[in-house]
Amino acid sequence: MERRALAIFAHPDDVDFGAAGTVARWVDEGWNVRYVCVTRGQKGAWDAHMDVEEYGALREAEQRAAAKVVGVTDVTFLDWMDSEVFDSLDLRRALAREFRRHRPHRLLTMTPDPLPTDRFVNHPDHRAVGQAALDITMTGGTTASIFPELLDENLPPWRECAETWLMGPAVKPRAVDITATIDRKLDAIRSHASQIGDRDIDTMMRTRLRDAGRVFGLPYAETFRVITYRR
Repeated sequence: MERRALAIFAHPDDVDFGAAGTVARWVDEGWNVRYVCVTRGQKGAWDAHMDVEEYGALREAEQRAAAKVVGVTDVTFLDWMDSEVFDSLDLRRALAREFRRHRPHRLLTMTPDPLPTDRFVNHPDHRAVGQAALDITMTGGTTASIFPELLDENLPPWRECAETWLMGPAVKPRAVDITATIDRKLDAIRSHASQIGDRDIDTMMRTRLRDAGRVFGLPYAETFRVITYRR
């Protein structure tokens, strides 16, 4: 039986900073992992006069390159505008469509918490995407009477998703040992050259992942909150 995982996130690079080591491990274990990115990161620069379409095309290319590093080849962009994503019926419908189309057994998305740590304010796009992705597992992705127009697209509800993994800042209860895949994670992050600039990303990420792993007795770890569904 094919095991499918679907990652839904807001911007190019979100999944790589949050979970690329785990995604690479899942791929190594035989999971078919797909990505859905809600925006193209069109406003992820300091230049107020940039061409948002041109910058979005650059960031899309960076995300596709990063995905290949960890073994993901199915990447969908929904083309919502960066920093203009709100939890709405339109967003839930769009995510329900992707959920029904990909039919995941495991969903990976962003924590919707506004203040996940005392040193980090969660981006509003992250919050909206995370909340909508969680909601569709209980509504539009799984219930025929919600967004019945998706039935006309030959997309029936999907009720075989066993769990949702939430990624984001702070150490969370479920740890994944990424010692064997940390180099691929770092290579994936380096694919986002427009976002990294001259930062020493290797030292920063190794320190962060080592600190997370220490809590669980692991050399390097990514951590998640995992919701298990009983249907």
